[in-house]
Amino acid sequence: MAEKKVNNLSELSSSKVAALSMIFEDCTNALVIYRETLKRIFKRSKNTTVPYVLYELQNLETTDKRVLNEDMTKMVKDMQEQATYNKLQNDSLYVKGIMEKLKEEIRERGSFDVLTKEIERIVTRRKEEEALFEECTTMKKTAMELRQTLANEKMSNEAERTRLRNILLDLKNENEKLKIVSDIEHKYSCKWNEAKCQQNSIRCKEEWRRLKKTLDDLHEREKIEEIVSTELITFLTQDIASIERKIEEWQRRYDREKKMYEKEICEVNIQIETRQKDLAELSQEYNEKQKFIDTYLAEKEALKKQKEHEQHVRGCAIRIQAFWRGVMVRRKLGPYRPEEKKKKRQLKSKK
Repeated sequence: MAEKKVNNLSELSSSKVAALSMIFEDCTNALVIYRETLKRIFKRSKNTTVPYVLYELQNLETTDKRVLNEDMTKMVKDMQEQATYNKLQNDSLYVKGIMEKLKEEIRERGSFDVLTKEIERIVTRRKEEEALFEECTTMKKTAMELRQTLANEKMSNEAERTRLRNILLDLKNENEKLKIVSDIEHKYSCKWNEAKCQQNSIRCKEEWRRLKKTLDDLHEREKIEEIVSTELITFLTQDIASIERKIEEWQRRYDREKKMYEKEICEVNIQIETRQKDLAELSQEYNEKQKFIDTYLAEKEALKKQKEHEQHVRGCAIRIQAFWRGVMVRRKLGPYRPEEKKKKRQLKSKK
């Protein structure tokens, strides 16, 4: 649509372009008059923080707004009027600038591209403002939540401070009590240590007496043990001498019996050699007789096997003969043929 309008405007005649230029010039002059009228109605302020102050006042809670007095209310009203004037002034300047650009474009190219671009820019800006407004709303909610959180934190901190103060007082009282108790315990411990020292000294004296008595007993026991050890040494010396005499006697007996047993061993060895010779001869004789017995048993076993084989062959022959006899009887062959057939055969042979 915008391209069609541009094409149509490009086909306008110079007279129409001049008429449009005059119309826009009148609009521009009207805007100048409008601005001058605004200047006479409103007093212009050089304070640039008015919008921010108004924004903060609008965000005040109802409880905070009640605090404002009449002077503050009047000042707020003046600020609102100043903000209104600034808004109208800026809007008129904005429209004037667009008119100037539009007049110049119509004179040069005869199109409305400035308006199209400005509309697109306004739409984009409005979307951005909506997004910013939504973000601002979210931030307001967040700020309210943070204020509520701060108030709650303040109350909780106050309660915690009170609780800690009470705890501190309790600790001070407890500290004083502990100090009193510690003093009493110190005095008691001193008395107890004195009594303990006296008791230990008495115990040490008793222990010293007991140890002295034990030492005397040990001296007496040592004397007795010395006497006993002397007697034991004497006894052991005599016992060792008698044992040595017995060892000599046993050594002589050992030598004597050793010779006797060696002689007996020699005789026994001679007997063993004689018996071994006899055993060798008997072994040889035993082997010869055993060989004869083995030969006899082998021949006997061979005869037995031969006899069993002959009996087996005889039995098999009898079975075969019985089988053929049965076959001849069943088939009427040989001597088991009937008499009539024999006669016929004899007659045929005679012919």
